[in-house]
Amino acid sequence: MESADVPSLLGLPAEVIYHVLVYCSPFELTNVALVNHRLKAQAYDDRLWQAHINDNLPKPLSTPKPFSSFRSLFIAHHPHWFLPRNQFWFSDSKPHGKLLFSRYNADAGSIEAHTITARKGQRTWEFWEKDSEVMIHNFTPTVSLDLTRPVLMLDVNNVKTDDAPQQNPSDQNRSPSTRYSKEILMEKFADDGLYESFMLCRSLPEEAIGENTQVWPPQRFFADSRTRNESQDGFKSVGHRPNKFDEVSESTFRLRKWVEYSGRRTNPSNMSFTSSANGLAAAFGINSSSSPSRSEPSTMTIRVPEDITTYASLPPALYTPTPEKPWQGIWCGDYSGHGCEFLLVTQPDKDQERPLPSGLSWLQPWFAGEGRRDSLGSNISTSTQGETDYSGAPKASESSSDESANADDEDDEEPIDEGFQVPSDPFEGSSQRVPDNFADNPHEPTGRLEAIKLTGDPNIPRGEYTFIAPDIGRGGLMRVADEPIFRGARVVRSAGHMAGRGFREDSYTPSQLIMISHDTLAQFWEGFGHISYFRRVNLEELSRAYK
Repeated sequence: MESADVPSLLGLPAEVIYHVLVYCSPFELTNVALVNHRLKAQAYDDRLWQAHINDNLPKPLSTPKPFSSFRSLFIAHHPHWFLPRNQFWFSDSKPHGKLLFSRYNADAGSIEAHTITARKGQRTWEFWEKDSEVMIHNFTPTVSLDLTRPVLMLDVNNVKTDDAPQQNPSDQNRSPSTRYSKEILMEKFADDGLYESFMLCRSLPEEAIGENTQVWPPQRFFADSRTRNESQDGFKSVGHRPNKFDEVSESTFRLRKWVEYSGRRTNPSNMSFTSSANGLAAAFGINSSSSPSRSEPSTMTIRVPEDITTYASLPPALYTPTPEKPWQGIWCGDYSGHGCEFLLVTQPDKDQERPLPSGLSWLQPWFAGEGRRDSLGSNISTSTQGETDYSGAPKASESSSDESANADDEDDEEPIDEGFQVPSDPFEGSSQRVPDNFADNPHEPTGRLEAIKLTGDPNIPRGEYTFIAPDIGRGGLMRVADEPIFRGARVVRSAGHMAGRGFREDSYTPSQLIMISHDTLAQFWEGFGHISYFRRVNLEELSRAYK
């Protein structure tokens, strides 16, 4: 019978074949389309490609415009769909960093990323009822997207560089040119000679990451993958750039910036004023040498350092609150003269907790509910702690906090006159007993709470801890606030990170974390005599800002 010669798959109804193809990846659909004309037509079914696109978007698309089909739209932005899927990205630029929100712009058919900004608003303060010498800095930030100019924009018409290796010894280990290793020139950013390009990253195997390996995101962040953020060759070698799709990191990317003069694109690393230095070849140093040949006229070369920034995303599980981890999220903190800064507040599971920083060792007895000890193991009280030269931290007179600047800061920074003060005991003579009904709460939080900077300042840069509360449960509970401003809030032992300018001599200082609500925290920096607020960033409002 003729039907016996028909493959079993092709003998199925078209509706059944469609439901089989629903489980195929885009690459698998491409392979199916190569079999014959019938399967090609079914593999090109636009409903399949629409689903693959919408898997990467928070809000599904109903039309492929400005493209003719969802398949053509998918191909146009392959392999960059991970950018709108991951949404939040933070950079390794020192010391401040940058926080981005990415999306697919359906009107323009482009993938974009904009900077998340925050404004403090009017500065007000009041004195703490528990201690008239402690100042509370009120904080109601306005968080928004800077829509004036995207940091990243991938258009369909962006130029991809050839990026072929030069015939120099240093190029022997450079990545071969593939669509995944090529940089994408973002032409629309050209302004006063400043150019930018986008490049994909290659993940660094976990077994290749040691304690001191320079990677992004830093190892104090839980991450699906990491990439190197230090390179001697501008991230051109094989270990930095992917050659095939399976090597593409979908949680990191890089942006390169460089300067051009007189309208001529030049090598990002070497600015050479010659008639041959033009076009894409000169822009990326293709088939050219940094030193001119003897037959060429004399040239003037200016060495201009290019800027390469690595960005990373975080697993949504780290910043998505749950009933068991209600404080997780992206927050905005008040850092006095340094302004607003963004941080990740996370509540790691016990098996994901990293060892506490070594600078916290002197506070371990206090975290356990005992008195604090100095570097010699002697008990110290709150009233004398400010005068103690404790292990791993500078003396009180030499300290500067995470949220204060040194006296010799640059003129454009707001001076702060809050020195390291000897803290008084604000609870002397008052009851510190935790109410029985509060302590027996079956929904009492447990575990560790960590706050890590996504953006930073000259004292404590991005990627570093800003405070840690080792136990927000019963073991770390100091009291339940009875003063009107914080009434009912849990107050737990914590440690604030402080350092000199340039992250010199960093150390940890005793602090108290005031857990006002799941959207508001406050930190009493004992040694600095003030309380600062942290507010949760409403991520839904940010996504609606594009409308």
